[in-house]
Amino acid sequence: MTEIFKMPDIGEGMAEGEISHWLVKVGDTIKADDEVAEVQNDKMVQDILSPYSGTITKLYVPDGTTVAVGDPLIEFDGDGSGSADSQSAAPVASPAPAAPVQPAATATPAQPSAPAAAVTNTGAGVASNGNILAMPMVREFAKSNQIDLTQVPATGRHGHITLQDVRNFTANGPVDASATPAAATPVAPVAPAAPSMPAPQAIAPSEGDRTEPMSGIRKAIAKAMTNQNLTIPSVTNFDQVEVSDLVAHRQHFKEVAKKQDIHLTYLAYAVKALAAMAKKFPEFNASLDMQKETVVYHQAVNVGVAVNAPSGLFVPVIHDADRKSILTIAQEIEDLAQAVREGTIKPNQMHGATITISNLGSARGSWFTPIINANEVAILGLGTISTEPVVNAAGAVVAGQNMKLSLTYDHRLIDGMLGQGGMNYLKQLLGDPEYMLMEV
Repeated sequence: MTEIFKMPDIGEGMAEGEISHWLVKVGDTIKADDEVAEVQNDKMVQDILSPYSGTITKLYVPDGTTVAVGDPLIEFDGDGSGSADSQSAAPVASPAPAAPVQPAATATPAQPSAPAAAVTNTGAGVASNGNILAMPMVREFAKSNQIDLTQVPATGRHGHITLQDVRNFTANGPVDASATPAAATPVAPVAPAAPSMPAPQAIAPSEGDRTEPMSGIRKAIAKAMTNQNLTIPSVTNFDQVEVSDLVAHRQHFKEVAKKQDIHLTYLAYAVKALAAMAKKFPEFNASLDMQKETVVYHQAVNVGVAVNAPSGLFVPVIHDADRKSILTIAQEIEDLAQAVREGTIKPNQMHGATITISNLGSARGSWFTPIINANEVAILGLGTISTEPVVNAAGAVVAGQNMKLSLTYDHRLIDGMLGQGGMNYLKQLLGDPEYMLMEV
């Protein structure tokens, strides 16, 4: 019996996904629940499993193709024509309307929509059909550094070229290693400048300009940021706190952490403090449903940490951050950032955030206006710690350590007084880490 496996909804309301790499080929016989492809969507990568057992007789699209939910992916036990009755396909949850399949931004031209050839790694991250076996973030990084991916030895699963493979090649190849971006640093999206109204006309490319299609990740970010910025009436409170005690505390305990192979950062303290604040002020740990006109106050405090990668922003999640030690949080931040850099971040590591923190301090940023993430009502922007004159308890002017803070919140739920109340509690915790440890 011919069966057609269609693109499933693998995310929360996703409409499409990019087939970044087929794990099977025409002629393979597989069992139900076998992995058949790696799919990238909404800043995450995951394997999809077959609902059928049988022999693959057709792959509808090649690697690198963006496929709408509900579109056919694989034909089983057919004649390769792909003309089986669509009623035999597995049901798809909430399918989006079918859309034209568009090629994702890759380092090689997208192949025509025809049955994919057998995908066999040739040793350098290249399939036998000529496709590069690399995630979009790896392709973008290679492109920005003018690296030919066909020359990069692959060490990833199924012959995939990883970001580390490209970095290793960069360090030993013709490209200056200093051009390699630093390890992913938690940062946050900054509100885009307001567009001029009305726009007279689109700017036509001129000679020498380069036009490229947006990557799947960049499209997801653009849609999310536009929607959040247009629908949430947000307010940002800017403040600072003197953190000499915090600096001393970290200096003392970072050696303790180092013995456990943990890199203790100020971000770990900030995550702990934000989780405590969200617990004390439940309005910050809530979601609004304007259609039902209800407020959901979440029991768990799950802190999203915005992480920058070559292909865009990811927001992995520290679950139950209020119940974890600072050292545990520091280790999780490091592990999640590593997974983002390697392209191995999983859906369960990206879902469930109830409040988010972003960090421009490591890039010497001060105050900024981060955009609130979907299904949340607040986001903390963590700025740099700078040496500045302060007045101590004795009234003397001394050199102090001021940390910059930017707290953005949804004004539909959180009023200004409550917003500053949350900020003041954060300042209290960050200003005295011993108090943080006692109270949380």
